[in-house]
Amino acid sequence: MKSNLFLFTIFCLISCNNIQSQITENISAAQFYNLSNEQTGIIIDVRTPQEFSSGHIKEASNIDFYSNEFKNKLKIIRKDIPIYIYCRSGGRSSISASMMQKLGFIKIYNLVGGINAWKASNFKLVTSSQSNKFIAPIVHVNQVDSILKENKMVFITVSTEWCVPCKKMKPVIQEIEKENYDVKFLYIDADVNKDILDKYKIKGVPFFLIYKNSKEIYRHVGIISKNDIIQQLN
Repeated sequence: MKSNLFLFTIFCLISCNNIQSQITENISAAQFYNLSNEQTGIIIDVRTPQEFSSGHIKEASNIDFYSNEFKNKLKIIRKDIPIYIYCRSGGRSSISASMMQKLGFIKIYNLVGGINAWKASNFKLVTSSQSNKFIAPIVHVNQVDSILKENKMVFITVSTEWCVPCKKMKPVIQEIEKENYDVKFLYIDADVNKDILDKYKIKGVPFFLIYKNSKEIYRHVGIISKNDIIQQLN
């Protein structure tokens, strides 16, 4: 009996600590602006691509709330850094924030009033044209296995087309690729290669893996400097 009571107490303490470690706040446009500029994090716009292209907050990643893949895309966002989320008026982002809380995100800041409140506060928006839908190639697990066996050094990049940190890292990786002819570079789109995510336990994007002689020697999630990558390759 005492043993069961002890286990129950430990379970409650762990559960409470997990809840307390999560932060979900509804904040004003001014707070949203200040926090997103002061802290490292990811800004997410959950409006449609059409709404997004007409004007959005700088460096926001667009994940359409109405997309069938919405929840799956949320799952591959880093959960250990602040998330700043917004929509047109606050409805979709509020629901999204609740979903993200259940998925284990540690800090979620929801913009009350959405982009309408942002504009009313005279904060700037940027526009972007709608790009043609990119069809990413499917990479099978056995293909990756073959590449690892056939090459001494392999650098794997896992990213998505909608992830802003991924877009920032793309030219950096391409530049490194040009300078390292003896390294095989493999690019994998997380949206269409779920089997790869499962096998290599990839929990966020951009994600980088380095293999030497078929053995993993390095992994990293998030933005990283060119020098840090080169150091790992050497």
